[in-house]
Amino acid sequence: MQTLVSAPSGLEINASEQFGSWLCQQNLSLAFTTYQTNRLFFVSSQANGQLKLNERLFDKPMGLYLAGKSLYMTTRYQLWHFDNFLGNGEKYKETDHLYVPRTAYTTGDVNAHEVVLDDSGKVIFVNTDFSCLATLSPDYNFVPLWQPPFISKLVAEDRCHLNGLAMVEGKPAYVTACSTTDTAAGWRNYRHDGGVVIDVAQSEIIATGLSMPHSPRWYQGKLWLLNSGTGELGYIEERQFHPITFCPGFVRGLAFWQNFAFVGLSQLRSQTFTGLTLENRLSSQGNRPQCGLMVIDLQTGTALHWLYFQGVIEELFDVVVLPGVLQPQAIGLQSDEIQRLVTFPNSGGIVTTKPTAKRPSLGTAPPVAGLPTQQITPLNPLEDWGEIGQSSSLPFTRGGLGRGNPKTSNEAAFSSGNQIRYQRVYHLNSSNALDYNHLTYPSLQKRWQTQPPQGELTGLSASLDGAIVGFAISERLNPQQAEIISLFVLPEYRHQGIGTKLVAYLEQELAQQGCVEIILSYSTSTLTNVALEPLLSKRHWQTPQINLVLGKTATEKIAQAPWLNKYSLPPAFEVFPWLDAGLSLPPNVEAHRLEPLNSLGLRYRREVIGWVLTHRVAPDTIRYTTFSIAQAFEKRGRGVWLLASAIRRQVDSGVPYLTGSVSYRYPRLLKFVERHLTPYLTGVGEVRQTSKLINPTLESREN
Repeated sequence: MQTLVSAPSGLEINASEQFGSWLCQQNLSLAFTTYQTNRLFFVSSQANGQLKLNERLFDKPMGLYLAGKSLYMTTRYQLWHFDNFLGNGEKYKETDHLYVPRTAYTTGDVNAHEVVLDDSGKVIFVNTDFSCLATLSPDYNFVPLWQPPFISKLVAEDRCHLNGLAMVEGKPAYVTACSTTDTAAGWRNYRHDGGVVIDVAQSEIIATGLSMPHSPRWYQGKLWLLNSGTGELGYIEERQFHPITFCPGFVRGLAFWQNFAFVGLSQLRSQTFTGLTLENRLSSQGNRPQCGLMVIDLQTGTALHWLYFQGVIEELFDVVVLPGVLQPQAIGLQSDEIQRLVTFPNSGGIVTTKPTAKRPSLGTAPPVAGLPTQQITPLNPLEDWGEIGQSSSLPFTRGGLGRGNPKTSNEAAFSSGNQIRYQRVYHLNSSNALDYNHLTYPSLQKRWQTQPPQGELTGLSASLDGAIVGFAISERLNPQQAEIISLFVLPEYRHQGIGTKLVAYLEQELAQQGCVEIILSYSTSTLTNVALEPLLSKRHWQTPQINLVLGKTATEKIAQAPWLNKYSLPPAFEVFPWLDAGLSLPPNVEAHRLEPLNSLGLRYRREVIGWVLTHRVAPDTIRYTTFSIAQAFEKRGRGVWLLASAIRRQVDSGVPYLTGSVSYRYPRLLKFVERHLTPYLTGVGEVRQTSKLINPTLESREN
């Protein structure tokens, strides 16, 4: 193994021995994209055989295509055309190929995936959100060329996750899709075996049963592709997928050179991909998914070389081979090179203009088109909800949610004359959902610090004039059950029915996904009493039940409790610091931030009979997380003594605040809290839970 010595700061990249020398022997370099971190990368070999990495920043780069001296790349809302500035034998510093952004076509945010050129030089790209192949036009953002036979209309709903395109003799020949669904984001329910390959010319499905297939390529007389959900490279023959090798990652991005395949690998990016065959296979092998590149020998299926990223980069999208290129580099949009390096006829190569003083400007500098925005933005677009069935009792309108409705007392209408627009937020996961944290309640960032994400997220937004004013997010717990984990409306837009509609639309979307039940847990407050609970009642949710009693106080208050010093401990008992004993923690108790000050255990004749475990949740606050005492010792005051001992240690330490909760499943502990703690609490609350069946027919059928 070798570690790259020439890589951007902050990146740890490991590669197989002699990978750099092998690239040099083959007289080629590689380029690949990673949209998660907004980078276009070039991998090449230095004179000493070490690998070299060059990166440039673009906004969500995805598909890559090499055509002669040009590169084409899809990004968030643009399609870029790069040209090599340098002629044969010419160099710029050490670079022998300098790719310069020449033209950017504005496609709009259509989730463009792969891009190619046909035999006439026409640009064709996979328009994933609109489920079609498309080309560029001076008159439109895109012109549709072809759509799968099962797609009934072109709407920005990513209905089947059309993602890859293979060309044969310069013409579109085969595409991959994750499903044959014709509903908004319907493919997400068919990730395990719903993937297909479609013959473009015949509009015929030629292979089924695939798991999220990507990157179809026609090479050496075979149709190759990546069965991403199983981590396999293989080919289609007689309508069947024949794998030749397994790769330790979500495979996506495929290129060929001679008898070698170059495969991109991604980690399993979110809970969206939980349960795939790939995940189960890696788990059974004791391995974890990798992010990087692999070089596969097509004759043997063995991996010759590999390159893996560690840390911030978790996914790759596309990869291309650059034959005859030894030291590639691109000019980015951030440095002054794009301003100062120019060419013109008979210039004799690149001319560097003189640096100039910055001209005075009124106001702030405008954003640079093509660069990721610095303000909070989602990694994927807000897309319109699809057409809503007329049988619904909710005031849905065709072509979207809540647009074009006549103004009624139930509609949120404002002085501008505009109405609230309700939209599904597609491709939401635990990473990009944090971009919306300022629009979540409770805070998802705080939630995921102590409670890891469990399943797929579904988000719905309410917006006015393009600005989000309300947001609802649910998390899938299992195929039949989901939980609303956040519901938020900006204060100035409350009391207008926005939250109610967000919940209603979320119910409908989850029902369409096959969900049977939605649950919601919340801490009581004035806001939940006056807003949330009436909303739930209006939507016919179950009457909320109390799950937990919450309490908080200050040490100066609890120090007044007489029982803190009432009980004594007989010699047969021993209290001990939990962390010093090296014992394993009880189930569902995290080691992170376990408080050594007063996390205590209790032994009786050397046998552990109880514990009180605490966590430092803030510099000035200790949470009493779990408290347990063996039943035989409950009535003898041993548990009270143990808890009192932990509290006394906090009182003596100067940490001023403490919090805790008690489940309604433990009535004896509740009685103890009511008797001994409640008089000394500065705040008391409850955690309540409610639920609603949204697919009762489906539930009865499954039962």
